[in-house]
Amino acid sequence: MVRRDADEGGSAPPRELVIDAASAPGDSSDGAGSAMAPFAMTALASGVLAKFVSLTVALVPLGLAVVFLVVRRKSSEGRFVLRVEDGAVEVRRERGASPPVRIALADLVDVTLDRQTHQGARGASATERVRLALERRDSDAPVFVPEERVTPIEAQEWYGKVRVFLRKHGWVPDDEREAPAVS
Repeated sequence: MVRRDADEGGSAPPRELVIDAASAPGDSSDGAGSAMAPFAMTALASGVLAKFVSLTVALVPLGLAVVFLVVRRKSSEGRFVLRVEDGAVEVRRERGASPPVRIALADLVDVTLDRQTHQGARGASATERVRLALERRDSDAPVFVPEERVTPIEAQEWYGKVRVFLRKHGWVPDDEREAPAVS
């Protein structure tokens, strides 16, 4: 999703790019266990307690399950937003409390794909997950967008969109920049 400022005409490049990368299917648990196990165990425990103790006591596992889900729920900081202004790109979250990261376009070396492969259990095929990395000149740690890894197809799509967006604002990857002439 690309946002244009109201005062811009149709010829100026958009100032913001909202990265709305969809999570990979099955990544909510991404373990070998069943995602339904907590619900099934809660229902089983409540049923046993209702049968052998009382209906009131059977509500205890249900209450504990609700408390557990509320505590474990991830707070959504929203999508990532890239905003180019005054020769720098600002990376922030829509509803994030953390301060945005500003990178001068001249210090942005490259946009790369950070890949991670997990071998499947019991002979299953390997699973690859990817995220974008904004490589900075004077920093060892790149800025990852999104923080969670997504499918390679989703990451490749956003990789192209981010590079085109930055190029429209004058960014050139480091390996394409001309070396300064030596006199």
